[in-house]
Amino acid sequence: MPKGRSDICPTCVYNLPKTKNHVIPVPQFAQKFDGIVKIDKVYVYSYFQKHGIVQKILHQLKYSDNQRIGETFGRYFGKDLSAEAELPPFGFIIPVPLHPKKLRQRGYNQSEAIGRGVSQALKVPQNLTTLYRKKHFNTQTKRNKIDRINIMSETFAVHDIDMIGKHILLVDDVLTTGATLIACTEQLLTLKPASISIAVLAGVK
Repeated sequence: MPKGRSDICPTCVYNLPKTKNHVIPVPQFAQKFDGIVKIDKVYVYSYFQKHGIVQKILHQLKYSDNQRIGETFGRYFGKDLSAEAELPPFGFIIPVPLHPKKLRQRGYNQSEAIGRGVSQALKVPQNLTTLYRKKHFNTQTKRNKIDRINIMSETFAVHDIDMIGKHILLVDDVLTTGATLIACTEQLLTLKPASISIAVLAGVK
């Protein structure tokens, strides 16, 4: 990827380790949620590999003020998903929100950038107001999954609006333990949607 540029090099796109799990399921991704929250589908665009292309893409997205790269790969992701015959009729795409403090520091939400691309491809609107983050924590990378889930369970909240009968696609940048997405899903389920599916740009098996 050309340093300091917002365009996407063809080599990066060609060499991306895509999971294609919307066609052939990768059980390890769905298993992160089994027995904890009810998820309809878990879509993961690419495998996360340390020091690999995907890590470089995520670094550009999160730390190099490069929203465009998230939107572009979100659009690629959405186009792949649109080819799936059993794709639910999503009513909303909801990106995992940042805390206002973090949003001010970064200037944008990387998950929202990805969701914008997915939204364009699927022609499904993004909802940026229902789910919000009410607490800010520093990095959780050194905590185990149970500790992460316990901490994140008090992090998110929802505004009480009508989601009954609607299919929701929850979007994030990366899936590791699943704690953040579990916490978001628990809150969204209180609004009684028809289903919640998850779409992430990169996943750790």
